[in-house]
Amino acid sequence: MSDGRTIRTLGSLLLLSILVPLALGRESNPRFPISSQGVADAMAAAGVPVTAAQVKFLSQVTALGPNSGLEVINLAKWSDNRLRVELRCHDRGVCLPFYVFVQGGTAALPDAASVLLGGSALPRRDIFRIPRKQILMRNGDHATLMFEDRTVRITMPVICLENGDRGQTIRVTSTDRKQFFKAEIVGSGLLKVTL
Repeated sequence: MSDGRTIRTLGSLLLLSILVPLALGRESNPRFPISSQGVADAMAAAGVPVTAAQVKFLSQVTALGPNSGLEVINLAKWSDNRLRVELRCHDRGVCLPFYVFVQGGTAALPDAASVLLGGSALPRRDIFRIPRKQILMRNGDHATLMFEDRTVRITMPVICLENGDRGQTIRVTSTDRKQFFKAEIVGSGLLKVTL
């Protein structure tokens, strides 16, 4: 009898040890639905004006923040009257890339092609690639930070905390994550702070 009670107690504790962290994880990391209007705004920024009513999600898409900025990665003609659009959040840690359909979006396709492709002819299979922002340094990349003055130059290893291209200022941290700096990207793997 006591063995059965012990097994049930251990089973209950095991179940609680699995369910409690799951429940706490949901509360500490809330998700926010991405709206049709957010997709329509991203499409308008890419040169393809559509309304929120034209946007159809394949499934519910969520992000870590309520105001996640979206960017269009790819447009493709799906049928005579629909576009397939691939989107992602500006900050890739906020949401995963996802697809939506745009009803009646092909009416804006010729104009979209001239905007997206700089007026060139349509590519094969009616696929339009949105030019991505140039990124030289990515979040998590290891780099060298150079402190410069007229007479002194000091270097130290750092970890990038943001994405950026040459000439942009991004946040970085020391490898022990105790010091934080804002530094300008001057080359691949090299940042500088002028003293």
